[in-house]
Amino acid sequence: MILVIIYILTLFLGKDYFSIFQLGIFLTFLGLIWFLFSLKKFSLSFAFLKISFQPIILVTIGIISIQQESFLMLKSFPLILSSLFFLAFIYAQITHEFFLIQYIGKFKKLDKKEEKYLQKTHLIWVVVTGINVALHSYFLFYCSTAEWTFYSTVGWYILLACGILFQILFRSIYERQNTH
Repeated sequence: MILVIIYILTLFLGKDYFSIFQLGIFLTFLGLIWFLFSLKKFSLSFAFLKISFQPIILVTIGIISIQQESFLMLKSFPLILSSLFFLAFIYAQITHEFFLIQYIGKFKKLDKKEEKYLQKTHLIWVVVTGINVALHSYFLFYCSTAEWTFYSTVGWYILLACGILFQILFRSIYERQNTH
């Protein structure tokens, strides 16, 4: 997450001082270094894919932006990441492989009631990540670089906080309905 914020701020601050080519080279280099660090945990597994997909996307975006001389392509990284998270939540919803249950299950034993609640809240996160993709798209295509920078660094955290608050509210309603 920190590297994504560094990426966004590099674009925002560097756009007036460096060419698209120079920014593309720098960000491609950053992605390659990030990928090399991810090789410490190399294995032919889904876990490795999870830690290496961001730097691979960053390198790809850097190369395409250099080739196309496109600042818009450089700015697309947060939208691409948000879209992948949205697709992961949709996939989990369709396959009923709820990673919230898997993740929390690593730390505590879940009973059936808790699992059912987490299955229902998973849909909240499908909606929140969908809204996030829509907002990232809007800020990427229709807003200034300053507005895009604000949403990509701060705004989506506000959306995330709203999602968490909604989940807390949902939990209190859910528990009230299921105790009677």
